[in-house]
Amino acid sequence: MKFWLSVVAISAMSVVACAPMPTQREVTQMSGLEMYETFCASCHGVGGEGDGPVAPLIKIHVPDLTRITHRYGGEFPTEDVRWTIDGRFDRRAHGPRDMPVWGWQFYRSETLKDPAERARVDALIDRLVVYLRSIQKS
Repeated sequence: MKFWLSVVAISAMSVVACAPMPTQREVTQMSGLEMYETFCASCHGVGGEGDGPVAPLIKIHVPDLTRITHRYGGEFPTEDVRWTIDGRFDRRAHGPRDMPVWGWQFYRSETLKDPAERARVDALIDRLVVYLRSIQKS
């Protein structure tokens, strides 16, 4: 059984790794759901419950993103979620950062310090945050 689970997980990882990364133009046009499916679902699962096909291969427990509000006492922590996605919020006391910093992936490399580029990336992250807020369970 473990062998087949490993084969399935490795196959899923291969599909994710081989899938072409969307272009900046394609990412700019994505909805929050589409960004989630592209960048998050392989680890966090289609429904956000931490059960993506790559999750068994990750050393730490992949968080259930549908319970963020519950973990924060009933209020969705918009800024903490945004900062976790873009890399500004790093919980160093809890060990190394295991989740990729997607905010940097959304930048065009030649315009890292451009305020208009920062606004564009913030808008992308906002779409993803709004989507995550929408999948919260009570």
